[in-house]
Order: sequence, then C-alpha cells, then structure tokens
Amino acid sequence: MKRILVLLTVAAVGVGAMGCASPGYSARSSEINNSIGGAVLGGTLGGIIGNNVGDRKNDVLGAAIGAVAGAWAGQQIGQNQDTTRNRLEALEMSSASETVMINNSNGSYTPVTLSKVGYGQYRGPRGEIYPARPTEEQLKIAYGF
Repeated sequence: MKRILVLLTVAAVGVGAMGCASPGYSARSSEINNSIGGAVLGGTLGGIIGNNVGDRKNDVLGAAIGAVAGAWAGQQIGQNQDTTRNRLEALEMSSASETVMINNSNGSYTPVTLSKVGYGQYRGPRGEIYPARPTEEQLKIAYGF
C-alpha cells in the first residue's frame, strides 16, 4: 500500500510540474496530451524499473526516484515532439502562399497574394479559386489596370 501511495504521489507531482510553461505560451490540447502521456508513461516505466533494480532494501525509494526521472524524461520527449511538429507546421504555412507582381499598363506593379489550397489549386485575394497556378495574364484581368 505504501508503494502505491508513493507512486501516485510522484505521478501527481510529475503531471503537475508539466504546467510550468512560459507565461506567453498557449498550448493546444494535442500538445498537452503528448506531454501528459509522455510523463505518465515515463513515470510508470521509471517506477517499475526503479522498483525492480537494486538490492530490494530501498525498493520504494528506487521506485520514487525512477518515477520522477521517468516522468521528467517522458515530458521532455513529448514537449520536443510538439516543438518539432510546430516548426513543421510553420514551415508548411510559410510556403503555402506566394505573391505575384502584376505589371500594369502604366508601368506600375500590383502585388497579388495567392494561397495554396490543396490539389494544385490556388485561391486569390478575393476568394476566387484557380484549378492551377494562374498566369500573370489571368491575374491581370482581375487585378491589373
């Protein structure tokens, strides 16, 4: 019974420590789930390993130390996965649009920002959809003068 109480206390502390993010950080639910899942899995595995390794005199202490270390390591792994996913999403978003300069009849240029919407389609600034990347001549009809 004492072991279970110690393990539950350590797990609760590990999960509670995950909330220590920077003040301006707003996590999505999938990020929180990854961190909690990593901490719980790491804490459980660390507790089991800590309990089973050693001379059996300090098995509760070993389980507690293993649970804390495992929870911390699991949380770090989950947080790193979230950071990697956020960087990939930001990279995808930055390449999801492009600006085309339309040469007008008076020699000036009009910038037209096109967004990729999938399946090779593009969306213009007014919401119109093009089945492929529009040419400058196609855009000049709507945005040039």
